Amino acid sequence: MGSPSFHKMLNNSVMLRRFADRFGKVVGVVVIGWLALAAFTWNKEAVFFGDGVYFVDGDCYSRLTRVRMIEEEGLQSIRHHAWENFPEGTSPHTTMPMDALIAGMASMTDQNLELAAVWVSPVLGLVTVGFLVAWGLAGRLPYWWATGWLAAVSPILAHGFQLGRPDHQSLLVLLIAVAISAEVRIWNNGREAWKYVSAVAWGVALWVSLFEPAVLLGAVLVARGTRRVMARKTAVETETLPYHYGVLAGVLAVAFLVDGWRAGGFHEAFGRWALQIGELRSAGWRGIFSWCGWLVLVAPVLLVWRAFRGGGAVCGLLAGLIVLLAGLCFWHARWGYFLALVFAMSLPWALAVFRRRWLAVAVLLASVWPVAREWEVILYPDDQALRARVENVADAVALREAALAIQNLPGGAVLAPWWFSPAIVWWSGQPCVGGTSHQSLPGIVDSCRFYLESDEAVAMQILRRRQVRYVVAYEPKRVVANAEQILGEKTTGVPLAERLYKNSPPPGMERVFENRFFKVYRVAD
Repeated sequence: MGSPSFHKMLNNSVMLRRFADRFGKVVGVVVIGWLALAAFTWNKEAVFFGDGVYFVDGDCYSRLTRVRMIEEEGLQSIRHHAWENFPEGTSPHTTMPMDALIAGMASMTDQNLELAAVWVSPVLGLVTVGFLVAWGLAGRLPYWWATGWLAAVSPILAHGFQLGRPDHQSLLVLLIAVAISAEVRIWNNGREAWKYVSAVAWGVALWVSLFEPAVLLGAVLVARGTRRVMARKTAVETETLPYHYGVLAGVLAVAFLVDGWRAGGFHEAFGRWALQIGELRSAGWRGIFSWCGWLVLVAPVLLVWRAFRGGGAVCGLLAGLIVLLAGLCFWHARWGYFLALVFAMSLPWALAVFRRRWLAVAVLLASVWPVAREWEVILYPDDQALRARVENVADAVALREAALAIQNLPGGAVLAPWWFSPAIVWWSGQPCVGGTSHQSLPGIVDSCRFYLESDEAVAMQILRRRQVRYVVAYEPKRVVANAEQILGEKTTGVPLAERLYKNSPPPGMERVFENRFFKVYRVAD
């Protein structure tokens, strides 16, 4: 038996190690949270500029208009947008959960809707990163910090959680993170409560958007069926389903009663218009590496290796999801949010292949060189990129001035370049012919035809048919190039986009406002 002093010294040593471990975890959590907040708000100077608040893209302003309707008329499902594709309007796929979340945040910020919309995605991002860190710590996962760290610094996730981007993707990423975390716990024979968490998470995710969650849930169910066949189990596997079907069905029933589900065909110009939308382009390996690092290429191999070496079927599930999502990224970049999320969640298993801790950390840090390079481009752009950003901010400020001028004029529909239309609706309160959703393509096409038209009579017919009161002119080179691509044709003669910008309108149009970038014309009754 040792002396009392020896036991006391041993106890003190154990306590010191415990304290150091806990202190290290606290520091790690704080650092990850700080990195996440910095990554999600890197664009704050472009959002809070002068006396205005400016959002990342047109869809954000459409979301604001929806929430303004909720504030004015009460919580409701908004199934029709009368302010885009005027006068027919659109029946969007957008659902109520994100609207309700922003409206709820606004009610807690003295009804400051713009402030709530600006911060909703960064807040959801911090919650997502915090949840992943807590999930790793509670499950005593090795390299738990790697999951939170990559989720905080991945450029594609930072874009999803970006300041001034109140898009449903931020809520969707959080819900998918919870759903897959619950799935992993269920596969590892976790508590019964994880089944309910899974059911609610998948159900609400499908409510927010049917497309991506349906694909991911289908992949999870296929993986579960494959596991059951390989293990040749029946009753035991039935007891460990990832959710209770009744709970999921109940959530989906509520979603259907509140929002319904709307589907429709695509306009013939959709393919040409989609070339203007970054998320609808292929990401390629360069994009994937810039979001996840080089390790994403070998992570499925490491995970399968672990699965066959006794690392558990969870490794196979994560490997399959990474391969599926990487393939989908070659189709549309919009899948990058979920690829980066699942890859980050797989790191505790993938890095455990390396027996030396220092080697695992070195491999991870070396692999994220493309991620660091992407952040260098974002934070320290070259002259051309910096000039484009400055011009975008200047455009936004000038557009706000033009829209507020329209607000002070007698009411009437506005025809403007389609990517500016949602912002004009938000600031002026007037409907627009165009919009930024694919449901607005009939109005987008008519707007493009008007700007390309050289025949005054044909152009005025478009204005009368669309009941247009005001026309917005902008730098003609960009307007004409964009319209030609969407219509798939070249202009002949002098297009109206050029004539209006040079103050040479056709009869029946009178200029009522002008600033550095925009001109507003009133159409005679």
